[in-house]
Amino acid sequence: MTSIRKFHRSTLAAVAVAFAACAAPTAGWAGVGLIGFADLHGPWAATLTGNTGCGLSSMHVAITMNATGTGTATITNHGQCGDSVLAGQTFKIFTLSTNGSGTAGLSCGPGCGWNFRFQVSPDRQIMNLVNVSPVNPGNYLAGVAVHY
Repeated sequence: MTSIRKFHRSTLAAVAVAFAACAAPTAGWAGVGLIGFADLHGPWAATLTGNTGCGLSSMHVAITMNATGTGTATITNHGQCGDSVLAGQTFKIFTLSTNGSGTAGLSCGPGCGWNFRFQVSPDRQIMNLVNVSPVNPGNYLAGVAVHY
C-alpha cells in the first residue's frame, strides 16, 4: 500500500508541475507590457463578412502594415455585386490604446471606405474588427485578422 501512495504522490506532483509549466507565461510572452504601433508591424490576413453598400459580402484582406500603423491591403471580395480583387487599398490605424483597442479605416475603392473598432490580443497575433461607425450607414462588417 505504501508504494502505491508514493506512486500516486509522485504522479500527482509530476502532473502539478507539468500543469504549472503550461499555464505560466514564459519570459518572452508578448502579453506583458503595453501594445504599440510597432507591435502590429508586418503581414496580417483578415476575414470580413457582412452587409456592405453592395450587399452581402465575404472578404479576405491581405494587409501589410508598417511600424506607424499604416499599410496596404488587397481585398478579395465575393458578394452580391459579384467577385472582385482590389489591390492597393489603404489600411490605417487611427487610434491605438496601450491595451490594444482602437479604431482603423480600410479603403475599398474610389469613394468607398469602412471604419472599424478593433481589439488586439495581448500576444499581438489576433485582432477582431467590427464596423459600428455611424459614418458608414448600411455597412455591417465584422471579422478577425491574424498576424503571421
